[in-house]
Amino acid sequence: MSVSQHAIAIICASLMLAACADNSEKNLQQAAAVSTDNTADNANDETQSANTEQGTDPHDVDALLKELKAADDTTQDADTPTATPITTVDGKTQIDWSYIDTKAARVDAGSFAYPFAKDSQPVMNYAKAYNLSPEQAQYAMTLSMASPEALGKILDQLTGKYIAHSFRDGDKPALIIKVTPDVVNETHEYVIADKFAEGLVLPIEIVSAK
Repeated sequence: MSVSQHAIAIICASLMLAACADNSEKNLQQAAAVSTDNTADNANDETQSANTEQGTDPHDVDALLKELKAADDTTQDADTPTATPITTVDGKTQIDWSYIDTKAARVDAGSFAYPFAKDSQPVMNYAKAYNLSPEQAQYAMTLSMASPEALGKILDQLTGKYIAHSFRDGDKPALIIKVTPDVVNETHEYVIADKFAEGLVLPIEIVSAK
């Protein structure tokens, strides 16, 4: 090979190397761009996943459960009968106790496990104030504490006819509810359902206010 031919060969080889270098750089740039796109897509997927886990997704499980509970509550309210009183032949209002009475079984007041001891200071003070035995004081105090359970349900049937209420202390404890003259006066025995007084009988008196 002559010197000129050798020089030409060297020049051609240099041009081929330069072309290969350009192609390699372009390939690297394309690969980097693809890698960047994939990284961005993965980041978006991770962000969406994190949002779902954190509850920001509008269709997450917690939101669905809340919607179902709200719908269930609405259904229950619609299915629950409205407590309405009885209207007598002469046009008076009478309490419908079927909406008020509980399914609790009556218990013996003498053997009941009261929420406070006979020798506790509140019981001793109450017994002294009303001249009662400790057992009578326990019973009366417990009924007094439990009386709001029945009162709330009774008032639902006395719209516009309720005047006042009180609790009669002493040896004949009872919930007294004063009403307008167009309400039937009566007495009723209500069995308490609240756990601390469950099964005790609360006497209730519906009386016209004077």
